[in-house]
Amino acid sequence: MKSRKAILYIRVSTDEQAEKGHSLAHQEEMLRRHCAVNNIEVVAFFKEDYSAKTFERPQFKKLLEFQRKNKGIADLLLFLKWDRFSRNAPEAYTMISKLHSLGLEPQAIEQPLNMEIPEQKFLLALYLTAPEVENDRRSMNILAGVRKAMKEGRYMGSAPYGYKHGRTENNKPTIVPSKDKAMVLQSFEMMATGLYQIEELRRMLNKKGMPLGRTRFWYMMRNPTYIGKVFIAAHKNEPASLVKGVHEAIVSESLFYEVQDILDGRKKKEQPVTICQKDELPLRGFLLCAQCGKHLTGSASKGRSARYYYYHCKFGCKERFRADEANSLFNDVLHAVSNNDKVYRSLELILGGENKEEAEIRAKELAELKNKLETYEQRMERAQVLMLDGKMDFVDYQPIKAKLEEDAHRLKLKIEAIEELQPKDENDVMEFGFYFLSNLGKLFTSAALEVKQQIIGSTFPEKLIYENNQFRTASDNNVLLLIAAPSKAFAVKKESRLEFSNLLSRRVEAHGIEPRTPCL
Repeated sequence: MKSRKAILYIRVSTDEQAEKGHSLAHQEEMLRRHCAVNNIEVVAFFKEDYSAKTFERPQFKKLLEFQRKNKGIADLLLFLKWDRFSRNAPEAYTMISKLHSLGLEPQAIEQPLNMEIPEQKFLLALYLTAPEVENDRRSMNILAGVRKAMKEGRYMGSAPYGYKHGRTENNKPTIVPSKDKAMVLQSFEMMATGLYQIEELRRMLNKKGMPLGRTRFWYMMRNPTYIGKVFIAAHKNEPASLVKGVHEAIVSESLFYEVQDILDGRKKKEQPVTICQKDELPLRGFLLCAQCGKHLTGSASKGRSARYYYYHCKFGCKERFRADEANSLFNDVLHAVSNNDKVYRSLELILGGENKEEAEIRAKELAELKNKLETYEQRMERAQVLMLDGKMDFVDYQPIKAKLEEDAHRLKLKIEAIEELQPKDENDVMEFGFYFLSNLGKLFTSAALEVKQQIIGSTFPEKLIYENNQFRTASDNNVLLLIAAPSKAFAVKKESRLEFSNLLSRRVEAHGIEPRTPCL
């Protein structure tokens, strides 16, 4: 009788390492003993640590390539059991046909089959289907366990940026804030200003050490994990939901939803700030060409002994001027704003008298929000009645309920924010605002480049035009421009200055305040 030749194949997946009877050494010993007893020559041996859900396994691919290059060298492919061969019945049948075309007969030594007997195919189906059923059951148990843990508020999966893996008081796995949590909070705070496009902000934070690509950064800005919530995806008849997590929040809910409003377009964005990394060009991105009206850029020219920086037009105009001269003049403008004490005293009296008016506006807005909240709550009640009366399917009711609850929750956050804003808080803000303006020149001079650009972008949103050694804006309605009017660095129409002065006088008189001599 002709001696048969075999290729031995052993496999174990990571989660089977500790299971009895599945170790690689045990499988190899059993296969070689079987070959010795049955006079089978071993021509090749392949082993791997890989899942049997598919045949995309490195060593199995090498096995097939070995048989192709040495066709006829072996007529048997031996393994311990059929679950070592595959845990996917459809793919297993396809691979068996492929092996037959290569001259190999697959056999499990502990579950031998004689394929010349038709009834043996029933056993083959059982051997191949049983591991697949076991896999499916295991997956279902794991999924059920994960969803149960998530419903209890425990975050499952890799810790998102700003968190690390830790343990609860009951020694159950959870996530806790890491050293990167400050960077996460800064991302949300900066995005909430409305001054940045999301990609622009990501690039700027990347330079500060945040190692997130586009997709991960976008996911972070949308991830409710940062407000202490756990998102549970929809499954079968269960809709998607958010539950309160046991982990610590990094971002407040009001800040998170404010960012969502910006990303969804529900809140108008401010004009984005152009980020410049040159301390010598703080005005780049905030200057318009006096000739064509388009944005100016800035660059350096190399002199004999130093580099000289210029602002210039990049659209064909000949507009070009020294950056150091424009920067110095701009500093003069801010110092002129800081030194106008009389205007600040008048404005402070006016704004203080308008606190009552602001309170009335706030009360009106609060009433509108509460009416809207009541509408959402009534809709939820109606939807619940329709569902209980059988006029609406439970499957249709769940997403409606989830959407209404989310909208209602956002309204509650806005209502809480308005109710928490007391007059004392407004006075504090006003006091800080006047302190800021009266010290604007000093603060700007000592600030870092990024802060300087934020100051410029928020105080001069209409952009600046530099012409004839003076700054002006596209229109004359900028309050800071008018406050700085006495400075020779700002060009302001005489009638605009008089209008501003008269406006102050009228508002002062309207609040019963003794008129002061205009300082403009």
